[in-house]
Amino acid sequence: MATTIASLVLSTGITSAVLQVLVDRIANFTQTKITQFTELQVELLKLGATMSKAKALVDDIENKKAFPEACRILLEDVKSLVLDADDLLDEIDMELEFNRNQVRHMVLSSRKFNISSEVGKIHKELGGLVEKLEYYCMTNSGQTQLAVPIIPSTCLVDESSIIGRDPDKEKIIKMVLSDQAEGGGNVSVIPIVGMGGIGKTALAQLVYNDPRVVKNFDFKIWVSVSLSYDVVMITKSIFYSVADQVLERSELKEAFGLSDLRKYFELNLNEIHIQLQKKLRGKKFLLVLDDMWNENPRDWDLLKLPFQVAGQGSKIVMTTRSKIVSSILSGTPAYHLDTLSHNDCWTIIKQTAGLSDAHENEVIVLKVAKKCQGLPLAAKVIGSVLRYKSGETKWDALLNGELWESPEHGNYIYPALKLSYDNLSSYLRRCFTYCSIFPRDHEFEKDDLVQLWAAEGFIQAQGRQEIEDVGREYFGGLCSRSFFQVSDDDQPRYKMHDLIHDLARLVSTNISFSMEDNMSTFFPIPRHARYSSLLCQDIKPATLELFHRYEKLRTFMLLSEHASNLNQVPYDFFIKLGRLRVLNLSHSGISDLPDSIKNLIHLRYLNLSHTSIKRLPKSVANIYGLETLKLKNCCELLQLPENLKNLIKLRHLDFDGYRLISSMPIEVGKLTSLETLPAYIVGKHKGYQIGELKNMRLLRGSICITNLENVANSVEGEAAMLHEKQYLEKLLLEWNEMGAQTVEQEVLTSLKPHVGLRELRITGYSGLIFPNWISDSSFCKLERIDLDKCQFCTLLPSLGQLPALKYLRIQDMCALENVDHLFCGSAGTFPSLETLTFQDMPKLKIWSGINENDLPRLRVLSIDSCPELATLPSIHYLRSLEMLEINRCPELQSLPREGLPLSLTCLIISDSDILRERCEVRGADWDKIKSVPNIMIDDEVIPVEGREN
Repeated sequence: MATTIASLVLSTGITSAVLQVLVDRIANFTQTKITQFTELQVELLKLGATMSKAKALVDDIENKKAFPEACRILLEDVKSLVLDADDLLDEIDMELEFNRNQVRHMVLSSRKFNISSEVGKIHKELGGLVEKLEYYCMTNSGQTQLAVPIIPSTCLVDESSIIGRDPDKEKIIKMVLSDQAEGGGNVSVIPIVGMGGIGKTALAQLVYNDPRVVKNFDFKIWVSVSLSYDVVMITKSIFYSVADQVLERSELKEAFGLSDLRKYFELNLNEIHIQLQKKLRGKKFLLVLDDMWNENPRDWDLLKLPFQVAGQGSKIVMTTRSKIVSSILSGTPAYHLDTLSHNDCWTIIKQTAGLSDAHENEVIVLKVAKKCQGLPLAAKVIGSVLRYKSGETKWDALLNGELWESPEHGNYIYPALKLSYDNLSSYLRRCFTYCSIFPRDHEFEKDDLVQLWAAEGFIQAQGRQEIEDVGREYFGGLCSRSFFQVSDDDQPRYKMHDLIHDLARLVSTNISFSMEDNMSTFFPIPRHARYSSLLCQDIKPATLELFHRYEKLRTFMLLSEHASNLNQVPYDFFIKLGRLRVLNLSHSGISDLPDSIKNLIHLRYLNLSHTSIKRLPKSVANIYGLETLKLKNCCELLQLPENLKNLIKLRHLDFDGYRLISSMPIEVGKLTSLETLPAYIVGKHKGYQIGELKNMRLLRGSICITNLENVANSVEGEAAMLHEKQYLEKLLLEWNEMGAQTVEQEVLTSLKPHVGLRELRITGYSGLIFPNWISDSSFCKLERIDLDKCQFCTLLPSLGQLPALKYLRIQDMCALENVDHLFCGSAGTFPSLETLTFQDMPKLKIWSGINENDLPRLRVLSIDSCPELATLPSIHYLRSLEMLEINRCPELQSLPREGLPLSLTCLIISDSDILRERCEVRGADWDKIKSVPNIMIDDEVIPVEGREN
């Protein structure tokens, strides 16, 4: 088994994936971009043909499990050479794209022979490698493969060996015994989803053998599916299991009419379907499909045809690593199996290793248990190793090494986990292995990771679909297969389970490395390394110089959040690493960058967030291929590069210090590929006006358009074409200085956004009224509205007809005196509103106009700092209201005469003297509030006890 881990490293499929991308790229290149340059076109066609041949050979080799070491080195040489070719294509492509007026002269004269000869050189080297690959393929064609066998599961189980799954078992059994079926049918599917080694099969075995389950079904069938999905064989397995159970009941043997099942081995699928349907008609069955991988819905539709006639309450329990499989097979939510606790893992280790209950060092016990990361498979493997080792050194070896470094661990754990990796498409493999440069427990955001993949060229365009949209599908594919897991539900961030992270490092050993405290986590550092990260507590310029030897690096990521002592980047760093496509220097103390950054002609992703950067070199605007520029939390950055307009491939310009930046760069509207633009600062003069937004049709997410006082009229406002920004979800419209009221009304009217908008905030608006579009029911996705500092508005817009509005905050409207029925509109208004806030309304005196069918879902009502408010509307109609908060309303005379809704669970009153007196025990309004469970008046909690007295 010693060769198994080496096999994992070789059979990654990465070389094949890189080759396929280059074959496709060369084909596109020669057909569309260099047709006028015959010699270069011929050389590239030759290279593409040789790469196609190399890919066929590499596919053959990577599928083998036995191979000489020399073959591994050959594959690495092929991969490195292909990436060199990719870099060369990149250089040619950029010159063709951005120097159109000079490129013909460039290619046909001074560099004509150099470019062609460089391509020819790569072709010659690749041809030599292909010859050697052919030799190895011929000499090893009959060699026995040493694949790790996939042992099918059975329904038998040793219940004493399964720890920590009793709660899961009871939940699944409850679902299995339920007679209800989703979708109105007789059969329902219960998917159990989780990563490899987490114990899905063991849980299914516990359920399958539970006496309550056994007596509840006419037939119980267990099928181990695994990777070799064959609908005919699975159907036959189900049929034979049913037949065996029928034959065991002697009184049914004659009715069944089968004494010899051998003749049924030759039945085709149609015949076996008919026979199975006959036996299942009206019968209640439990089928376990263990280890499902197939994601083709048509195969599932074919498999389930005979089940339609089964008895009510029939169940199919399916275990899988893929959420995609579970969604195809079931309309019900999947049961996601969580990892075990450290205590449960330690129990498994003790049980497997035969250790006593007592251990002299509880700290070591906890550390060893944590090493399992909640996987029972890892706990059993560690326990089996400890059974045959003694002495304190065994603990040190476990704690200080990577699991894959031990044959006893790696040869069992990682082949099991790598099944998930092997089942990925080649493009997903590249995306996953790239994540190996992240440290353990590193949290990342989806869109940021997708931008990194795009910068590295991992994402393949699909028709008219945007690159990032395809990348998000890639991300979803890896999440659904348990490679990534959510680490923060509030603001979705993700990370990898430690063992999945180890797997990523294992399969990327020959192309990636991570350096921590000047020491690589991989030894030796691969000679063909392309992707790297640095995680050190004390980073100096000399630390960066260690990377100079890796001249072909494509990614350099500084991942330490405590690198503030790094205040400059050596000039030579960008000279030596001229092939970088991803550069992340975030969270460092750098205040400027050397002009040598212009040498990074391949750069597509630059992250300077959380730094002390004061300015960017002018030459940044000459890195024409730059796609992502991140400048978040750069508190000393006062301006963006002057010639930013040159970066016509820029898709993401991410910054948040727009209040420090006085203006946008001139003619930023030329960046028509922009998707991320958090703010646009409107200027008065040509090249800085709001019309620069006109052709930015791909903007998505959120944008704040500020300094709107500089928009002179509605014609200028309409020039922004906000109604065409169909991907924008959040729009902030901001005036910072008071202008003419009629002009602002016209401008706001002209800024009507796309009806797909989800959030809208208007602040500093000086008009008297709001335009009609704000309350137009065609905004069917609008969920949140904030109206802030609209100081001259005397009438609220009729927002009640917005069907999806959930959150409404109206604040600092100094001229508003009355809120009446016009606010709600016609009957049955605000159908989705959950939170309503009135705040800082100094002249608001009366609020009325709530009818019986209004605000049916309102849960939170907050009225704050309305010093002249005297009356409240009838709110007893609000049957969903849970919380009512009234603060700083000293003139409020009483609670509504009709009382409060029965649904209210929390009432808070503060700094409202009249209301406070009326709500005291035995006060005029006491009977209206005494049944509310939680009452706080001027920070004093009113206890429930004694209220009746």
